Amino acid sequence: MGCRNTVLCSGGAEIVGRKRNLREYRQTTGCNQCCNSDNCNNRLCNATTPSTPLPTTSPNQVTYVRLVGGRNAYEGRVEVFHNNVWGTICDDGWSGKEAYVICNMLGYSSHGVGATKGTLFGGAPPLARIWMDEVNCTTGDETNIDQCQYNGWGVHDCSHGEDAGVICNPASSEDNIIFLVDNGILVRMDLNTHNFVPIPISDIHRPVAMDYDPTEGRIYFLDYTLKQIDNVHYSGIDVRELKQMDDNADLERIAVDPTNRILFFTDRGNDIIGSINLDGTGYKVVINTNLDEPRDIVVDPRNRNIYWTDWGSSPKIEKSSYDGSNRQTIVGSALKWPNGIALDFDENRLYFTDGGVNEISSVQLDGSNRKLIHSDPNTQFFALSIYKQYLYYTDWTTSTVMRVNKDGTGNTAIGPRSFRKLLDIRVHKYGYGLPGLTTSSPIVVDQGHIFVRLVGRGGHNEGTVQVYINGEWGAICDDSWDSKDAGVVCNMLGYPRANSVAVAESKYGTDQSVLIFLDDVNCTGSEDHIASCTRPENWGVHNCRHNEDAGVRCNFQADQLKDFILSADSLSHELYRMDVETGSYSAIPQLQLRNPIAVDYDPIQHKMYYTDVGLHVIKSTNLDGTAETFIKNLTISSIPDGMNLDVTNRLIFYSDAGSDIIAKMSMDGSNEQTIVNSNLDQPRAIALDETNRIVYWTDWGSNPKIERANYDGTSRSVIADSNLKFPKRPSV
Repeated sequence: MGCRNTVLCSGGAEIVGRKRNLREYRQTTGCNQCCNSDNCNNRLCNATTPSTPLPTTSPNQVTYVRLVGGRNAYEGRVEVFHNNVWGTICDDGWSGKEAYVICNMLGYSSHGVGATKGTLFGGAPPLARIWMDEVNCTTGDETNIDQCQYNGWGVHDCSHGEDAGVICNPASSEDNIIFLVDNGILVRMDLNTHNFVPIPISDIHRPVAMDYDPTEGRIYFLDYTLKQIDNVHYSGIDVRELKQMDDNADLERIAVDPTNRILFFTDRGNDIIGSINLDGTGYKVVINTNLDEPRDIVVDPRNRNIYWTDWGSSPKIEKSSYDGSNRQTIVGSALKWPNGIALDFDENRLYFTDGGVNEISSVQLDGSNRKLIHSDPNTQFFALSIYKQYLYYTDWTTSTVMRVNKDGTGNTAIGPRSFRKLLDIRVHKYGYGLPGLTTSSPIVVDQGHIFVRLVGRGGHNEGTVQVYINGEWGAICDDSWDSKDAGVVCNMLGYPRANSVAVAESKYGTDQSVLIFLDDVNCTGSEDHIASCTRPENWGVHNCRHNEDAGVRCNFQADQLKDFILSADSLSHELYRMDVETGSYSAIPQLQLRNPIAVDYDPIQHKMYYTDVGLHVIKSTNLDGTAETFIKNLTISSIPDGMNLDVTNRLIFYSDAGSDIIAKMSMDGSNEQTIVNSNLDQPRAIALDETNRIVYWTDWGSNPKIERANYDGTSRSVIADSNLKFPKRPSV
């Protein structure tokens, strides 16, 4: 099914004169939604070209772009670097072709991108520049946004409520990247164009150093504030703690060996070099003697050696085997503040920076044949990385990435001068640098981060199918969509494969704000994952519109569901059932739902019980959303924040932070008894020990604590009351 002639894209903004009506909701124009302007993938249509002359950019000035405000590394408000100042683009005329150019500049796939309008990713500050307006790219093949037509630099009639944004294809090849740490922020810069995107992770994390595992596509980083070794998927989702260090830790640098699945780090606070497997096991202290100020570290997976710099009273560069044996000093003179260190596998040389004498030098791996590469008295060299004939380095006296040839010639700044304090740098190119690396081709999609869900007007077991890839949800086109494809999706959701029904033409509704990820899916029906099914084109390539979104109707039998997790999302006002194995999920529809908090499951009756603090009730429902039943109507001041079931004894225990009580009742709501009603101050979560008939609860009050009592409220005692702030749900 192809495109049709349309005047205005579905999901696009209404045009009133030259200005559009601002909307508060998310609006995107996908590259394949409109035949007359936005079919970027297959070039099915030709847009007319306005006669406005093309503005030009000075030959010695490069226009850069970045994304700001997105939930992951593939989306955000577009900002343009011009005349050494960042500014936005007005969304007048903003469409898929312009988004195509931006995503291509960032190094992402040119297929299946989306253009967003309004303040989806937040408007820029009121005094920020608006550099471009009425941008019109003729084909989407332009290599830079400044090659497209626009009103002229700074010529616009817009506000920051009209800042343009993009959603790039999250199934892009993860290759040709310069990873940076800038003043506590992870950054992904394209190796060829030097445009970049901050990798958004929680604000609680402050990375100071990082390295990349290309096998699993994870960034390992040291968190200075939390004193942790953490890792995150390259998209910016799924942050995991690898190792919590002690209070004395002052974590400096990290080096990943993806071949042997191990990393090494330096800890200046404890004066150690440690190692830990990439799965979090096998923590060891490798070196803990005669270290003064250990700084940077690099690994040689071929020979299982580590090299590190030491800033101490006797500055030096040392090496040892992975287990700490065969330790030796390879550079021990003419050093002051040896900082960054990098290993050139092609030439078997170590390159290092010295921030004290402002030099970049190199030696053989045994320390011989020392050479001065580059010197500048007005610099403070810090981190270092190697790619082919280039040394990429950071200089704390500049606000950009620097590059110099290995022979010391061609020193130059690359990319925009817009960074605060570049603490680390890693150049990543598949097949380069690490001999014996098992992953020889770039990661495109990672099944461990691909999920499905059902949305729209259907019930729990039916709806429009959406696929989650690296932080973005997208639709499936219904071309060739059949029951075998539906069976794979239903199995991912925990339903039986048998009797799955494929539904076409957006029967359950559509979401114009998402991209279209898949088309012409061809499953045999036996696959465990939709990503394992064959398809004729890459992710994001299609010739569809959202009125062709695929859906499914799965065979619901409560006793045939695979293992699942039940959850309440008070932000989206939904209840969910998630498959344990795949992480895919479906909402459990309810007629009345305002602010669900606590959930539990009765496997005997196959019912879900939950509290709703907005409606002040405790309710039950079948897993498909039917038989919605009020178990307990509470007072308007009640806050039933915690609840737990004893299915053996057919009891419900709940906490009420409004009335400050712990109560129990039968599963049908009868025989209610208050078991604790004194010395409570915001009781919250509840857990049960059914065997010993003990109830545990948390209390968020002025003196946070965790308590326990018998089922009848006797033998009450405090089991924890120190170093607590907001104790969450206990588990027995």
